Amino acid sequence: MEIWLIRHTTPKVEKGICYGQLDLDVNNDFDCEAKAIMEQLPSQKFCSVYTSPLQRCSMLAQKLFYQQTITQEERLKELNFGDWEGMAWNTIDKERLKEWGDNYLLQPPPNGESFSELMHRVDDFYSYLISKSYQRVALVTHSGIMRAFLTRFLHVPASRVFNLELSYGAIVRVKIHSDEYQQVKFIKG
Repeated sequence: MEIWLIRHTTPKVEKGICYGQLDLDVNNDFDCEAKAIMEQLPSQKFCSVYTSPLQRCSMLAQKLFYQQTITQEERLKELNFGDWEGMAWNTIDKERLKEWGDNYLLQPPPNGESFSELMHRVDDFYSYLISKSYQRVALVTHSGIMRAFLTRFLHVPASRVFNLELSYGAIVRVKIHSDEYQQVKFIKG
């Protein structure tokens, strides 16, 4: 099985805003960014396409895979930052932010979710994918979801996966040969 992880394009939001599950539109460069992504995808059809229901992902999925059935999948949403959604990072209580940053794996932001909870969502969805025996599947999603998948596939601690560069429009192809062996290739970082 091949899993193609595709990060959404640049969202329409001011720099410095916390926007995990905030449903943001795409910016004015959307068509150019989508075209650059499309040029990196294989010409063969995907068996299935899944997208986060957030519009910055679903719009990209529609643009890239307009000839295919696209399934919106709640488990592919970004980390829920709870009360911090839509706030400027520099306005969040510094002590609470540090407390969360020091233990984001287990501690959620107020009324949000921890990275471990997000990883549980990803593991649940991965089990579902494996049960389908797809040859090639595309997931249009967010950097947090991609990092959770890469934690599994690269066999690195979740704390280290944040060192990976996953810019807007990043593409990562994962070839799964068996439970023990996966091949990860960064197509577009």
